[in-house]
Amino acid sequence: MGMNNIFYRFLHLTSNEKYRTMRAGLRMNVMRTHGIDPLDFELWCTAVSAINGCGACVDSHEKTLREKGLTEETILAAMRIASVIHALAVVLDAEKAAAMKPTPQFA
Repeated sequence: MGMNNIFYRFLHLTSNEKYRTMRAGLRMNVMRTHGIDPLDFELWCTAVSAINGCGACVDSHEKTLREKGLTEETILAAMRIASVIHALAVVLDAEKAAAMKPTPQFA
């Protein structure tokens, strides 16, 4: 996912149209055989793409979710959950980093 988000975000952000005509060359074999419910997988892909800021991927996954019958309300609820989980992860990472910093010694 991260690999795709970076690649397609680059294509989305660059004004050089030639890149869009070139082969991606990314191997995604594992993504085809993940064994996860397809609807759950699309929701997770949408959430990861939103967190990573890849508009092209968000559009693609959101369209697939709607084609599979999910409503905009359900998709938005899933993105709210992803937002909260991501925010919590950021706080926990910051707390861990703060705990690792040595505290100054005062005499």
